[in-house]
Amino acid sequence: MANVSIVTDVGLGNITTLLAASIYKWVAWGIGATEASASGAGADLVSEGAEDRTEGTQSQQTTTTTDDTYRVVGAITCTGAGKAITEVTIMSDETAGTCFMRANFDAINVAISDSVQFTINSKVDQN
Repeated sequence: MANVSIVTDVGLGNITTLLAASIYKWVAWGIGATEASASGAGADLVSEGAEDRTEGTQSQQTTTTTDDTYRVVGAITCTGAGKAITEVTIMSDETAGTCFMRANFDAINVAISDSVQFTINSKVDQN
């Protein structure tokens, strides 16, 4: 007999309920080229922008199973020199803290006063 352990569908929703009420809501952007990874050099922004982090709006979404996705939406406005944004993260604090997730993408070129709204979905899965 095989031993099987999984998070139930209801459990997935419970996880995202906790995340949606958590401190992991601060959105920051950067210009780093290092690929995102679960640990090491790719776990935090390589080069965070000088702009203040934005407090994102937290919610639960359904991707595959009811409430299996944690969403944070936040917009950042370029206040310093123009730059090519290539990474985004969700952090636990407005100025320091720990990283919940980080993503890389093709450059988004911004000039002073340009804003980028990020919609970050973190799907919780049973695999």
